[in-house]
Parts: sequence; structure tokens; C-alpha cells
Amino acid sequence: MFPGWPFGILSHVIEDSIARRARYALYLLGSAFVMLGFSLEMVPALAAVAPALAGRICAGIGAAILSVGRFGTDRIVRRCDALIRGRSG
Repeated sequence: MFPGWPFGILSHVIEDSIARRARYALYLLGSAFVMLGFSLEMVPALAAVAPALAGRICAGIGAAILSVGRFGTDRIVRRCDALIRGRSG
């Protein structure tokens, strides 16, 4: 029928779920950096003590992490997740 049926399809689904969880972790981390950057720029108490570019740099780092999570391949996303969580993989 189909080569590798049903195990070939199931292994692909399992692999996608691992990458999906890794994407969610990257979305969460990137969103935290973006929120920190916006807070450093918008909250008057934080803006008074933060350096001038700190908020923009944090938001830029968050945007880069979000873009890796959104547009990165499954392999890159899994590697970034392993780096974040401290696992080899």
C-alpha cells in the first residue's frame, strides 16, 4: 500500500509533536523578551532607570527568537529547544 505504513506516518507525527513543543517554548521565551523590552520602554519607573537602548535590544532579541520559532525548520527549532533546556540532542 504505502511504504512504511503505518509506522512511517506515525514516526513523522511523533517528530512533528516534538518540534511543535519546541516551537511553543521558543514562542514563550521570545514573548517574554518582547514584553520585557516593551516594559522597559513604556513603564515610566523602568524607563527612568534603564539605559536608552535596553528596551529596544530586548524587544529585538525577542523578535529574533519568535522568528526562529515561526520560520525555522524543525531541526533548528529542536536544536534551539535543546540549547534552552540544557539537553543534548
